[in-house]
Amino acid sequence: MGLLIRGRDLSDAETDEVVRIIEKNSDLTISCIIDEESDLERVFARKMGKEEQPVIAGEVVSQAIEGITEDTALIYKGNLRSGQDISSEKSIVILGDVKPGANVTSFGSIFILGELRGNAFAGASGDRKSVIMALELDPIQIRIAETIAISPDAEKGNKIKVKRKKLLKDAGNVPEVAYIENGHIVKTSYGTSFLRQFYKI
Repeated sequence: MGLLIRGRDLSDAETDEVVRIIEKNSDLTISCIIDEESDLERVFARKMGKEEQPVIAGEVVSQAIEGITEDTALIYKGNLRSGQDISSEKSIVILGDVKPGANVTSFGSIFILGELRGNAFAGASGDRKSVIMALELDPIQIRIAETIAISPDAEKGNKIKVKRKKLLKDAGNVPEVAYIENGHIVKTSYGTSFLRQFYKI
């Protein structure tokens, strides 16, 4: 669950304390803090009115917003259900779940702020550096460029498990990411150890 704090700017320590108190006194798990910024909201509102709506499963869906700039990503707000497909030549950000039977295809990377239980195809143009990230990564099938991994629970096809990288600590509620390593799709927790492989941090 995401937490939006309004009305007062909090320091990192204050934010951590608020999250700790909420998690201690409820059954909620806070996975992200949403930073409300009015300038950002104005950019989104301006772009929503100007940008063309993407086509999803043959119909225009008003919840989809085509990029903040022409060079970024397609942003879709809502869940994708069985039979729904979304595709883009850009990276895709989904603010919701991808249910079994739904398909997401991107020439770039795919970021799901929810659960991935359907099919995802990143790097559809052959980009082996593309990644698939979700708060919970439990897909039927994922594909990055020409490399495919299929869930052992899938009814048809080869039973290929996504290789899991060993983690030193329990991941808890950390987002998961799939990427290509040594010709295989690897699934691991998203964090600094993952980022160090690609960027100097």
